[in-house]
Amino acid sequence: MSKIAIISDSASAIPAAIRNRYHIFQVNDPIIFGEEVYKESVDIHDLGELVKMMKDKKMVASTSQPAPGDWEEALNVAKSSGYDQALIVPISSGLSGAYQTASLVAESCQDLSDVRVWDSKFAVMGSGMQAVMAAFMAEKGNTLDDIIAALKTLQQTFDVRFVVNDISHLQRTGRLSRGAALVGGLLNIKPILSMDIQNEGKIGAVGKARKMSGALKEIKIALNQYLTQVDFPVRAIVVDGNDPKLGDKWLKDLQHDYPTVKFERGVIGAYIGVHTGDGAMGVLWARDWETLV
Repeated sequence: MSKIAIISDSASAIPAAIRNRYHIFQVNDPIIFGEEVYKESVDIHDLGELVKMMKDKKMVASTSQPAPGDWEEALNVAKSSGYDQALIVPISSGLSGAYQTASLVAESCQDLSDVRVWDSKFAVMGSGMQAVMAAFMAEKGNTLDDIIAALKTLQQTFDVRFVVNDISHLQRTGRLSRGAALVGGLLNIKPILSMDIQNEGKIGAVGKARKMSGALKEIKIALNQYLTQVDFPVRAIVVDGNDPKLGDKWLKDLQHDYPTVKFERGVIGAYIGVHTGDGAMGVLWARDWETLV
């Protein structure tokens, strides 16, 4: 039986305890200050650290994708750890070139019998959840074909709403693909965003609110609509960008209002935080992946 390695990237923000539990390999994404390149989760551990660095350096950061050699190194480590196949699950091809680069590396890999790349069309624990499900299935002895089929089913059920304090970061880094007119130039407005996960995995503005409390109300409207349309158990993840107190508050509020939904907590890491800015909040939801395995 083949032993399948699951390889993610740090922008998926999978907590270390979960990564270790499911033996998920991680490629660390680069964050750039001028000529200096830092690796997420090695040199910069969280969004709070990034925000402090930007203040200290009086510079805004930018991001790049992992180099081909980073994916090659992860595949080599997987091989030396006893794996003979691999599935790479990077963040959305609509946000990063990581999927395309990993695909080229996978095609040229001679050391493993089968290496595939799955476009998560998502980021943070949206892509992370897909990697976790894949790792769980690999551990249970499922084939790559089985895992890809389950990922297709799961991905079709995803939705997300997140809110940023300042749209300028997404505009500066070119990650806002649609809806700019909806929120462009509005002062004291918090843009509400989504991702077209069933299409290109790009970010677009879908609404606006004056306060975080108003944004949560809008998110609940979207979640309500979703729950009325599905007949399967739902898992949701509340993510915060350097505001754990508010994240915990949102979690408690949502758990109270939606007792049938399985809620978890996650974070917006430093790499994605370059694009969202400080203090972003989000809720992502999908079919509970445990019902697919």
